[in-house]
Amino acid sequence: MLKPTLEPLPHQNEHPLLVRTFELDEFHSPYHFHPEYELTAITKGEGNRFVGNNMSAYAAGDLVLLGPNVPHCWKNTTQGEVVNAASIVVQFDKTLLGDGFFERHRARHVAQLMEASVHGIHFSGAGTQQVIGRMHDMASAGTPYKKLIILLEVFDMLAEIPQQKLLNEEAIVYTAAPHHHHRLNAVQDFIIGNFRNKITLPEIAGVAKMSANAFCKYYKQQTGKTFTEAIVAYRLNYAMQQLLNTHKTVTDICFECGFTDLAFFYKVFKTSTGSSPAEYRKEYMRRLSSVG
Repeated sequence: MLKPTLEPLPHQNEHPLLVRTFELDEFHSPYHFHPEYELTAITKGEGNRFVGNNMSAYAAGDLVLLGPNVPHCWKNTTQGEVVNAASIVVQFDKTLLGDGFFERHRARHVAQLMEASVHGIHFSGAGTQQVIGRMHDMASAGTPYKKLIILLEVFDMLAEIPQQKLLNEEAIVYTAAPHHHHRLNAVQDFIIGNFRNKITLPEIAGVAKMSANAFCKYYKQQTGKTFTEAIVAYRLNYAMQQLLNTHKTVTDICFECGFTDLAFFYKVFKTSTGSSPAEYRKEYMRRLSSVG
């Protein structure tokens, strides 16, 4: 089965825009980045989406716009079918339309959208299905020119969607030297795949091919967080998803997320959210019932 290879677009002038559809057993791409903008729509599957420092649950209908060099990946939790992951991925170079294109054509609303994409933008609610439908049309369009025409329409539609969420408060863009890209990429990919398990400092330092002391300094410098803070953040985010989307007990969720001490889990959860896990779930259910 064909695996997606999200790499920089070819630099030939005739290929500034790439549109691909994937139907896979799971999303195989590691946590990665590239210099192109990317618009990804998930048409089948569910799991966790990683964009910069943000981890969120995704399902069919998920729609995200990423700016150049924003690190990202999608990881499945669904299993048991030949096709558990399907998506439409649109990638295009920032020079596709030239500098100031949208300003010159009085489309400042679209220009602002592209500027904000360095944070990662998640779209939801009314309008997303129409965008995904046009992305399907783009994938089947016969020529690059026809694809470009649809892309311009999609830009305008995206800018008009009211439910837009920035996935990272600060822009998360890789600006390190190439060897740092490779090293941090490997580290983040390992953490994403294993945060629910015990990860020792020597183990993760080995992934980075550094001593433990050097790795701690390096990771803090590159991400603004200690390695321990990063692991706890991923586990807490996963715990929040489980509290809202399952009927599992708080104790079961605690240990499933990788915490080994229930009291510590309660402490860091309340510090992060302002409420206990049970209160967090209860408040969500209250709001859900009031909306209905």
